[in-house]
Amino acid sequence: MKFEYKALAPNYKLINKLKDKSINEEIFILSYNEQLNELNPTSVYEHIKLLTGNFEPVLMCHCAKTKFCHRHLVADWLEKELKINITEYNVPNFKRIKGYLIKNKQHSLFTENEIRT
Repeated sequence: MKFEYKALAPNYKLINKLKDKSINEEIFILSYNEQLNELNPTSVYEHIKLLTGNFEPVLMCHCAKTKFCHRHLVADWLEKELKINITEYNVPNFKRIKGYLIKNKQHSLFTENEIRT
């Protein structure tokens, strides 16, 4: 089942400027956040839930997992605005930072070999 929510897609000009490197990622983020801030986050979330019915909403796009991606910015925006937690599917040890999915490097006091039960 596939649904699109076009209002969350970056506008065509903005994407092309990033692709042709006439803007950097920081300027993209600022411009894209302006686009997102024109939307009502509660309405967006409710509309997405309505579209997906009994299925859990999943934000998807064509970007590779390790590449810069606007869907991470959308997830961050929804989390911030709605005070909800959006986790990455099937990659629990990753976090989103400025449009990237980064492996969470939590350090442990013990190495694997030192942990015994």
